[in-house]
Amino acid sequence: MTATAPRRTSTPAEPSGSPVTTYYLLIAGTSILVLVGLALVLSTTSNYALRADSGASPYRLFLTQAVALVIGLVGLVVGSHLSLAWWKKLAPFILGASYVLLVAVLLVGKDVGGNKNWLIIGGMSFQPSELAKLGLALFLGVVLATFRRELTTLKGIIVPGGIAAGLVLVLVLAGGDLGTALVICLLVGGAYWVAGMPLRYFAILAAAGVGMVLYMLEQGTTRGSRIDVWLNPENCDPQGSCMQAIHGLWALASGGLWGLGPGMSREKWAGLPAADNDFIFAVIGEEFGLIGTGLVLVAFGMIAVAINRLVRRHRDPFVQIAAGAIGAWLVGQALINIAVVIGLLPVTGVPLPLVSSGGSSLIVSLVAVGVLLAFARHEPGAQEAFAARPSVIKRSIAVVSRGRRG
Repeated sequence: MTATAPRRTSTPAEPSGSPVTTYYLLIAGTSILVLVGLALVLSTTSNYALRADSGASPYRLFLTQAVALVIGLVGLVVGSHLSLAWWKKLAPFILGASYVLLVAVLLVGKDVGGNKNWLIIGGMSFQPSELAKLGLALFLGVVLATFRRELTTLKGIIVPGGIAAGLVLVLVLAGGDLGTALVICLLVGGAYWVAGMPLRYFAILAAAGVGMVLYMLEQGTTRGSRIDVWLNPENCDPQGSCMQAIHGLWALASGGLWGLGPGMSREKWAGLPAADNDFIFAVIGEEFGLIGTGLVLVAFGMIAVAINRLVRRHRDPFVQIAAGAIGAWLVGQALINIAVVIGLLPVTGVPLPLVSSGGSSLIVSLVAVGVLLAFARHEPGAQEAFAARPSVIKRSIAVVSRGRRG
């Protein structure tokens, strides 16, 4: 008789607090991050636009981000109103489309910074690996919820979830994007953890992950030097190999408690490369100080708490596993980005979700939040609570009507 996997999703915890708390935590955390991101993208891209073309509008790159935000918000709203059945049906199609796009990247993609991970579609750049994260999270939610009792064997782990994840990793690594591959590993680990895979298999997967990283370090021309800079920062040139790492720390240090003020960053003018994406957290610290960086951490904490509530309270294993995967992706990627900026990890080229510039990341991350909102709308008791609460418009009309009668 086959042993049953230790199912961490077997019995939801007894509901505590309001059933709509998860929904509003997601709304609040996402709103904070998007607003902070807009302010910082405007601050960090205006000087890029002016340096590239003195006659260009300083708002050119910011407007591109604003358009991506609008598209992402539409995706968030639509996604939050889709049923769980619809998301289950869409999962294989989203993942399949990402496979096609990842192969297209290898054939006709654009090489940026040594990584081949961009497609040019209609004059716009798109990063298919971002879509792959969402598709993989949803697909793993479907298949692991279906086969979670078979996760005690290596075959049950590999087929079909491991194959799907492995194919995404192979295609991403073929383009040389180690940072994205590490985030995908976190996503897959989060899904399998919530699904209840035995701990001994995590040790095997961790060893395989270390081997993957060591192999990629040997293949890359700059990865080894980044590790050396991280391990020996005292021996590197602040204007050379450790320019990003050192200037990121200088930006954080100069911000102090309150920061230099909106738009007043000095490092963004040339000292800090990638100030608008990979090192935007450093500029947050420089312009808004410890208060600003703390606010960003609180916002990601809200999202983490909301995802924990989904995993613990929801009755549908698909929701639990997919939410765990999305949470490991968004929160895990944020922690990697922040750890790089403060010097706890070597530079990896991973943006800060919902904050950094980059249309692909922003759009797909907002759609992922829309998925989480759809899950939260179907939490036990949530639909009844929403139905019992009058809408904002109805409450406003009632207040106005009472005022007129008075």
